[in-house]
Amino acid sequence: MSTFPEVSFAKADPATLRVYRNLMTAAGSGSPALIFRHMATYPGLLDWLWAAVGPDVETGWPGAAVWKIVADQPVVALPAFGADELATAGIDAEARATVGHMLTSYNRMNPINLVAVGAARALIAGDDVPAPATPFAEVPATPPAPPPDLPPPLPMDGLADGLAEDITGLCRTIPRTEINGAAVDVTPTMYRHFAIWPPFMEAVAQRLDAAMPEIDAATHAFAADCRPLIGQMLANARARDPGPLPVAEPEALIRVLDTFAYVIPHMVVIGEALEAALDA
Repeated sequence: MSTFPEVSFAKADPATLRVYRNLMTAAGSGSPALIFRHMATYPGLLDWLWAAVGPDVETGWPGAAVWKIVADQPVVALPAFGADELATAGIDAEARATVGHMLTSYNRMNPINLVAVGAARALIAGDDVPAPATPFAEVPATPPAPPPDLPPPLPMDGLADGLAEDITGLCRTIPRTEINGAAVDVTPTMYRHFAIWPPFMEAVAQRLDAAMPEIDAATHAFAADCRPLIGQMLANARARDPGPLPVAEPEALIRVLDTFAYVIPHMVVIGEALEAALDA
């Protein structure tokens, strides 16, 4: 099984880092998303994407619109995390603050990622996504201040076997993709972040594993509710014409984007559910 290719924040060149920072600022997030770290492996692609959807993302209106859609979704109920359980899992006050920053980052950026990447994917593939009959108001909005930059996520190949298996099990509903003829599994970065505290990640895995049918259903419902917003952003991207796609053969890229069309709303549902369970 091949490793999913990405350009980490620490290894990004100045041009890539600039787009990462633009995305983080617009979402009020402390980390660039995995899908953008993967797109950075294609020379020029991030700049093309930012030319296509960046002007909308920077104004703030897509974030305000998609966060409202998130707020209207029912949250999948998970067992609450008790103070004693968190202490046993190594989550002291400092770690609890860091976990909170992680969830804040993911729960802000993933909804924006979904609509921005969805519009880019349709633009790349030449697909039609209808705009809403009643357009979303394109009123500029100031993004929230980002939390501190997040610590680097742990690599999967450095985790203890049991923890790696738990995380792999949580990914069972995520469609496998293919890059350069090899099957590739996508592991959400949130899990690799939580793996900094293995007992905590194990407690997270137990909750999510039991609720996976409800999480999967909520994933599809949320993605469907975001389609009209994607359609409006697609129309705007086509109107501004970002120029030729800097990828000679985009089929592999489209396959990856199709996988993330599930991964991103999936992690929105999971992030909201975990935040509620931690705050209970």
